[in-house]
Order: sequence, then C-alpha cells, then structure tokens
Amino acid sequence: MQTNNDEQQQMIIGGNLTDALRGQYALNLGEIFRYTLAATRSHWVSLFLGFLAFLGILLVLTLVAFSVLPEQWVDQVVPQQAGQPVSQNALMILSLIGSAVGAPFWGGLILMGIRHSVDIPTKAADIFDGFSRAGPLIATLLATSIITQLGLILTGQLHWGLSVLAQIYFSVVFAYALPLVVERGITPLNAIYYSLRIVHYKLPQFILLLFVVTGLVILSSFMFFLPLIFVVPLIFNLVGVVYKETVGVTIKLDKPQPQGDDDSPWTA
Repeated sequence: MQTNNDEQQQMIIGGNLTDALRGQYALNLGEIFRYTLAATRSHWVSLFLGFLAFLGILLVLTLVAFSVLPEQWVDQVVPQQAGQPVSQNALMILSLIGSAVGAPFWGGLILMGIRHSVDIPTKAADIFDGFSRAGPLIATLLATSIITQLGLILTGQLHWGLSVLAQIYFSVVFAYALPLVVERGITPLNAIYYSLRIVHYKLPQFILLLFVVTGLVILSSFMFFLPLIFVVPLIFNLVGVVYKETVGVTIKLDKPQPQGDDDSPWTA
C-alpha cells in the first residue's frame, strides 16, 4: 500500500501491469465468468441505465448533426434510395464520427465496469466520468478505428474471409486501450501498444471471450433483445473483471472513515 503527499492511501487489487506486459498473467475463464456474474447481479442497474442514457444522448446528437450539417455531407453517409448500400467511405466517416462523439461515454461505462470488479458501487451519471480523459479517449478510439477500418479494407480486397478474421483480431487486440487510458491515465499510443502486447500472450483466450459475448448478443436477438437488460451490464463488467485480473485496479481512500460506517470509503 502506498501513501501520497495528500495522505491518500492507494493500493492495487488484482494483477500487475508490468507482469502483464511480460505475459506473466493467467486467464482462468471459469473464475472470470463467476466474478463477472457476481458483479453483474450486484451492479447491473446503474450500468444499464447509464448505457440507455448514452444511447439517448447519441441519438439526440445524431439528429442535431443531421439538421445542421450541409446537405451534401449528409448525402455522403445516408443512402438516397431504399436498399442502396452505404459506401465504404461513408462507413469510415460514420465510424470516425461515432468514435469522436462516443469515446468519453465508452470510457465512463468501462470505468464503471472496472469499479464493479472491485465491488465499488456506481450510479448512472458515472458515464460522464470519462470526460475527465476525453481528449486521450477520443484520440485512442480514433486511432484504433482508423487502423481497424484500413485493415478491413485491405483484407477485404484479398478475400472476404480474411476480412472476417481481421475483424475478430482487431476486436480483441485493442481491448485494453480504452481501459488503460481511463483508469491508469496512460497516453493513447502507449495504451494501444500495451494492449497489443498483453492480448497477444493469450490471444486464443481473448478470442474465446469475444465469441462468448457475441453469442450472448445473438441469443438475445432471438428473444426480442430483452436479455440485453442483463447482458449489456455483463459485458462491461466482464471487461472490468478481465482488466482487474490482468493489470490490476488502482483504488484509493478519499478520506478517513469512522469505524462502523457501512459506506465503502474506497474509490477507483
């Protein structure tokens, strides 16, 4: 346990970033899912309400953007005829815009999952906590989105199957980038590099986790997406638990706590 100049106690629960960068970590998927289910049962409400708020804000911003942007810009991303596919350039534009707008909110949702991994309660308004790192989060998500889109375009020119494999690969290798930025304050380029290193040591396990998450979403679609009420919080909590188990979560004691007070003084 470490104490800083403000007499604020700090400690790291879970893994260790230095060890993770050397591949010295274990992914016990059974334990991870057990911890994730426990965290989700205790903390699913705030995450789901936060996610709904994020979708509502995103919808409002989208409508505002389409109403104020020049018509020729809107025509580039919205098909003018029914059944007309969206162009590759339009998909990239939409991806980049979505990354820039959504990055702070994704950071807030991920941070909530990380806090739940160490049983720290949250509230729906915590989706705005990512705005304290808005610039680095936007830069990180823009960089990973550009790399992913370029990779998909290049592999798609060779074979559609390679494009599918590339999508799977990029979906897992950047998994730690946003969490490292929002929880540790690591710079975007370092966070992307660290994520690549950490994931490559256990790439098959991370791909399996991706398949499980994708399977849960697909199963939810067959039940009118109602299970997403629980599945969405579970996904963010899964990110938090995996993050805690590999690189650890830094928590701090904000102020002295009277003995016998049931409110947890620890924050992440």
